[in-house]
Amino acid sequence: MTELVSLTPQLQTANWGWTIAMFLWLVGLSGMGFFLNFWIRQKNFVYVLTVSGILGTLLVASHLARMLNLPIALFSALSAGSFNTQSWMLIGIVLLSVLCIGAVFYSLICAGILFKGEMWQKMAKSSWFNFIFAALGVLCTIYSGFLLTLAVGIPFWNTALIPLLWIMSGLASAIGCIELLMVFKLINPNTVGWSRRTALWVEIAELFTIFAFLHVALGSVLTGARVGAESLISGPQSTMFWFGVIICGCVTPLLLNLVTKNHKVLACGAVLGIMGALFLRASVLFAGYYDPIVF
Repeated sequence: MTELVSLTPQLQTANWGWTIAMFLWLVGLSGMGFFLNFWIRQKNFVYVLTVSGILGTLLVASHLARMLNLPIALFSALSAGSFNTQSWMLIGIVLLSVLCIGAVFYSLICAGILFKGEMWQKMAKSSWFNFIFAALGVLCTIYSGFLLTLAVGIPFWNTALIPLLWIMSGLASAIGCIELLMVFKLINPNTVGWSRRTALWVEIAELFTIFAFLHVALGSVLTGARVGAESLISGPQSTMFWFGVIICGCVTPLLLNLVTKNHKVLACGAVLGIMGALFLRASVLFAGYYDPIVF
């Protein structure tokens, strides 16, 4: 195993800790949830996704320490025509803001607050309206992955597999949320009869993507990439990765879906799948090491 002495964990430099991990998790749940909502269009699910998206955006905004002046700076940049289209952070904040505003609008229609007419209800059920939210949700999830891939000096994150991994785990947590709402009778079971079968394939795809992600990192010529993968497999983050992500977050929900139809058991599997998505983001985040600088 590669020595860690010459490497610096990103936590000591960028301080991307649990706040960013939870931001990535909540945005993935909200984004891929709106993608799945294209097919189910259930108001209770929309409420959960709205809260998730808003909380995730507030977390990343608070991490930037710009809770109050960020909207003003964004408005000034747009009005002055100085919007930096090459800034992933600024583009991401715009995407998240649009998602949050749109989600609140969607929730108000579902709740019959302010937008009470039949016209609004038909629009909320229309395909074009939900397609916009599905596309926006996927874009926000992909953005949260590219936010890591563009980090300078941390080769473990510099791979296009992270956005794909975020999509897979976001789908898994969104399906887990659907199953929980179905168990508590907050979603019509007739609209989500495909959830168990879809959950099986999503968990398998997530496991395969995790394997590909680690395989690429272990074969990298860059020390930081190899150390990051080793940190997950047998290093400081191995407990969270193997127990939290693989066993609890992927394998257990997969097996429970195969062997039982008991709603209470499936609810436990759904909770484990949702938490596994959080542990995946946290473990990958904490396993980022800066490559040593050689003079």
